[in-house]
Amino acid sequence: MSARVLWSLAVFAVFAFATLAVLFWIRDGSLQQAGAAMDGLLHKTGGEIADITGEVVNSTSAAIDRATDGDDRTLYRT
Repeated sequence: MSARVLWSLAVFAVFAFATLAVLFWIRDGSLQQAGAAMDGLLHKTGGEIADITGEVVNSTSAAIDRATDGDDRTLYRT
């Protein structure tokens, strides 16, 4: 990636965060409450992402186990 693209992504991220902070500030009435609300939202989102990732890992593991269970064609032999 070029430096220009990285700078564009960084500027976008800063402005997106600032916009979100201002919207929470307007909604909640103070920066302290806005920060607490953003923390709660990020915590909830992170937990949901972790749960979904765990489900994907478990499903992939189960699919691999089913695909290789008792089938000699899937074994690597030297």
